Amino acid sequence: MGTVASIHVYDRVEPVAIDAAIDDALGELERLEQMFSTFRRTSEISRINHGELNLLDACAEVIEVLDACTWLEHASNGAFSVRRDDGTIDPAGFVKGWAAERGAARLAARGLCNFMFSVGGDLMVLGQPAANERWHVAIADPLHPGAVAQSVEIVDGAVATSGTAERGHHIRMARGAGDGAESSALASFTVLGPSLTWADAFATAAFVMGHDGLGWLEQFQGYQGIAIDLEGAVSTTGGFADAAV
Repeated sequence: MGTVASIHVYDRVEPVAIDAAIDDALGELERLEQMFSTFRRTSEISRINHGELNLLDACAEVIEVLDACTWLEHASNGAFSVRRDDGTIDPAGFVKGWAAERGAARLAARGLCNFMFSVGGDLMVLGQPAANERWHVAIADPLHPGAVAQSVEIVDGAVATSGTAERGHHIRMARGAGDGAESSALASFTVLGPSLTWADAFATAAFVMGHDGLGWLEQFQGYQGIAIDLEGAVSTTGGFADAAV
């Protein structure tokens, strides 16, 4: 997926069991990469784009993801789009969080109860890092590499950020977003919530919307956001302080 995966486990489990769980989770990411990558000629997405596979004949997971992308495109009034300017399909803005959540589910299915699973800086946590402690998550300062803009404490949830801190300028503005603007008025947009799939997807759409993304995010119960603009000013949704502990 062009990024780094990181797994931290805080369970009293035999090392061989932890290694097997981690292998299972990373294997799931690789399997989904082979299915969704636009850089792999044999992926289902590439085959659809080259006219070699009818969308209706794609596997159930591909149809699930593309259906979710279509819903998000309508819900965001086009700020999020699964299609490139040339009309080809690229679900990368949705797949990373979705795939990472599936990887985390593999860890839980293997019996792990306290862990963090991170892909490209977007992460999901379950349980606690120690007794009576919460996971302490730093939100990168997009304007000062290596610095922290804010930190949050969470239990059983997800944190996802769209912006420039992790991967540089990589978000393509959908047609119609910002009246053709080439870049968002924000440097980053971070979403906290129960699902990494939707935290990541909402962060991507809200980042494109700019400051309007905060109001848009408020409609989704359980999700809160923090936006950092190009001058370093910080704005949040109304319930962010409570969600961030």
